[in-house]
Amino acid sequence: MSLTASSGTYSGVYIYNKFKKNILLNGTTSADSVVLNEKVGESTAVITLKPTVDGYKGQWCGKKCLPVTLLAHDSFKDGLLSGVKISDSENGGSELKLEFNGKVENISLPESIDTPTIDFMDVNGDGFYDVIARTDHRPNNGSQSVYISTNKGFVEQKVLSGVNGTLTYRPFTKNIVFDSKDDCCEKYSKAIYSFDNGKLVKINDVSFDYSSDKGHSENGSEVSKSMFESY
Repeated sequence: MSLTASSGTYSGVYIYNKFKKNILLNGTTSADSVVLNEKVGESTAVITLKPTVDGYKGQWCGKKCLPVTLLAHDSFKDGLLSGVKISDSENGGSELKLEFNGKVENISLPESIDTPTIDFMDVNGDGFYDVIARTDHRPNNGSQSVYISTNKGFVEQKVLSGVNGTLTYRPFTKNIVFDSKDDCCEKYSKAIYSFDNGKLVKINDVSFDYSSDKGHSENGSEVSKSMFESY
């Protein structure tokens, strides 16, 4: 199970091996409990959890109730992430070495403006962390390479790696947002993508000029400041 918390709300996913299906979760947290809601087709269920020393305990209730125990840890793929190392490679770029569960996986990174940094996040909603290798750290107009976790190891997502702008993942909308800015003025742009059942979809491409207070989408329709900033 992978969960993301922000401002008292939770969003996440878990995999039920019996049906080989990803199940999305949304819920809220209070001082003494977490309540998660799930929906699969016409079926719904609620997971209610109480914090313990090393995780959470509670119950899953659908047509019947079952006990649930979650252990809090920084899991990665099918084992614990025990090492991350970036070194120079012979081709002029860098090489990322991941060690987990006694296994080693190497990812070749392109040449970078800055020293590469690595983020782990589940951008395609399959319950497994993907790798974001940031090669330009500017807050706007940054660049990165995106590697999706698969049964054959990490595979580069060429479309996302080729989008201009600094990548931010919005877990509650499931949107992957690339922020960029024109060098000449106060015009900012956002390219928005998302995964739908494993398929990458472009949601929108919008821009807003703060000096003129006007914005547009790629199809020419007007975009307000509040709409632009909501992505």
